[in-house]
Amino acid sequence: MFTELRIRNFRLFEDLTIKGLKRINLFVGKNNSGKSAAVEAVVLVAVPYGPFQMNLTRSMKVPPDEYAFDSYLRSFFRDLDASEEIEITAKHSEFGIRKCRAAVVQAPDASVLADRPPTESIGKLPSQAALTVRLEEHDRYLQYQTLLDNERERLALAEQKESTPPPRSFSLEYVPTNLDLGKPVIDRLSELRKEKRTQSILDVLRQIEPRLADVPEVLMDHDVPNLFCDIGIGKLVPLGLMGQGLARVLRLVLMMESGSQGDITVIDEIENGLHHESLFDVWRALSETAHRYDKQVFATTHSYECIRSASDAIDRNDLAIHRLEVDDDRTTRCVTLGPEAVEGAISNGFEIR
Repeated sequence: MFTELRIRNFRLFEDLTIKGLKRINLFVGKNNSGKSAAVEAVVLVAVPYGPFQMNLTRSMKVPPDEYAFDSYLRSFFRDLDASEEIEITAKHSEFGIRKCRAAVVQAPDASVLADRPPTESIGKLPSQAALTVRLEEHDRYLQYQTLLDNERERLALAEQKESTPPPRSFSLEYVPTNLDLGKPVIDRLSELRKEKRTQSILDVLRQIEPRLADVPEVLMDHDVPNLFCDIGIGKLVPLGLMGQGLARVLRLVLMMESGSQGDITVIDEIENGLHHESLFDVWRALSETAHRYDKQVFATTHSYECIRSASDAIDRNDLAIHRLEVDDDRTTRCVTLGPEAVEGAISNGFEIR
């Protein structure tokens, strides 16, 4: 598991160190204190090819031309200033130090590679801004450069270099604030039903909707696969009509149950769509699954009830609450609360959100 994180020049962070990472890490703080950016930093240092997917979850679409793309790339850097590179350093309990460095460069004329990992050339592009990202782990490295392919209106890999072997890519699941129950979720549920591994999922879903007879069923709906729920009214009901809370909990438990050993799970605004009375059961399910598959969880919240439920549901040695605070000079610091501090703050009614 990651035990410490240092973030430099990424989003609003000039230089932030987060210590005391545990199996389950909950980031709290006021609006614009950097909660989402902190968990995004985990994504960047854990897996390659992460930056642009993160911008999509913030509803930032890829711009239409290379001139706007230059500004778009600067959105990853503090104060939109790319004169210094981003550097994220993580300490791992098993693998040691791992670093991610990112910089905006002016890419020369290059043959843009169509696939990821790249396998073929799709022709020449003019010089333009590109984002170069380098992952380093001891003597292993992976470096890749992404720029805008105007002809195909998409991002494209212009270059990739790596050591032999390359640094390990952690298996990571990212649940953004804006939930999308698409094909991957449907496929995952179908596989778990085939393996008869859905009872624990049903137990959690019934905390949200007690009428559920079984986990949602995958059926064709006007030639499109969709999820339907049996709540005992004589007809199956589309999951989309059952409320955001049930859909979000389904996404969370599917993600946790179907992953592999050692996954990293990132959940932005975990309480979205959930009534406070269901939060204890959600946290307990996440905690049990995290232990079962040796996962590490990073989540954000604005909710006092969410913090309290996490404290009640999770073993005190597994939970760390990291409060991000922005000083008057725009310096961000992290105050990590251990189990005793969390319990004391909650019992005395102190504000820790």
